Amino acid sequence: SSHILDPFLGLSYFSPKNFSIFALGYGLTLPILIGLVVGHSAKDLVRDIIPFVFLFMPLFLGWITNIRPKIVIGSVALIGIIFSLRTFYVYRDILFMPSLWGQGPPTDLLYLANSPEVLFSCLVCLGYGGKMMVERASRLKGFMLILISFIPLVAMALMMQRAGIGAVIIYILLALIFLLYTRPKIPIYFMIGICAMLALGWPYIGIVFQTLWQKTELVGLNARAEEWRAVMQILSQNPVALFLGIGWGGQFENPAVGGLTVNYTHSLISSLLLKTGILGTLIILLGCFSPVVKGGIAFLTDRFSRDFILMGAVIFPFMISVFLYASYKSLGFGLILLVFSIFLNRKLEKNDKAVS
Repeated sequence: SSHILDPFLGLSYFSPKNFSIFALGYGLTLPILIGLVVGHSAKDLVRDIIPFVFLFMPLFLGWITNIRPKIVIGSVALIGIIFSLRTFYVYRDILFMPSLWGQGPPTDLLYLANSPEVLFSCLVCLGYGGKMMVERASRLKGFMLILISFIPLVAMALMMQRAGIGAVIIYILLALIFLLYTRPKIPIYFMIGICAMLALGWPYIGIVFQTLWQKTELVGLNARAEEWRAVMQILSQNPVALFLGIGWGGQFENPAVGGLTVNYTHSLISSLLLKTGILGTLIILLGCFSPVVKGGIAFLTDRFSRDFILMGAVIFPFMISVFLYASYKSLGFGLILLVFSIFLNRKLEKNDKAVS
């Protein structure tokens, strides 16, 4: 049936596809007009509008319905691996000297290791590699996937990306707990393997964790709370700005980047509040996140079964982009939302077959 191909249908109490189109249209009209009236530069307007369009990647899912979901998921993971290798090239001089990682200003000014695809590729390779080894389908392929997952993991370590590394640790712990519940004997073998790798690589791993701890002591949460206060202070000075925002292209002195004047925040929500106000934030979030919410509900109502790997691989880069990093402004974040939509389609197809 046609609703299977549409990630915005199925659960009537969430936003339908038409509302998502309305949200896209809203973001391409009023915030642009406000930005033009206020006098924001055309360059800054474009730098906000393009990432906004990326938020609605799931709307284009109908154009790729003839492509197998595995190809889309694999392509996003491949992008993450390529970005990681690009990071290796930039840091090639200190690649095997972890004591120098995170020292001084970042060498990679593109911050490719912070892209959502990098964390996604790491988690997908870990998850499906572990699954192959557990199910004995192809232990060699599973082991190779786990080895490949170290490429994005090391890339994130090179950039001292605490959130990404923390997400990998949490993902592994959740997977072990899940295996302990379903197949109690299996986690023991994985724990032995993990302990062996930690023992062999501790001279490097210990240095990385020590550097991460020093960074945490030095910068804490990177002034994220101060950034929120700066945004709310701007909006509270003008009731119209609080309700409608300052428009695309707006800039402010951001305490999270040393007080420099920039046109972004490190949270999608605070950025939308600043640029589109309370009204625009509600409309846009409801319009672009409906597949995320419905995908999560479909996952929870299916007893975590087969999609634990994929759901975990997308939820962590999604949460980090929304709350911690400015990676929501990248095409990669739109691709993560697209994978969420593919995840929901798989659920709808299963449910439809079960009903029929």
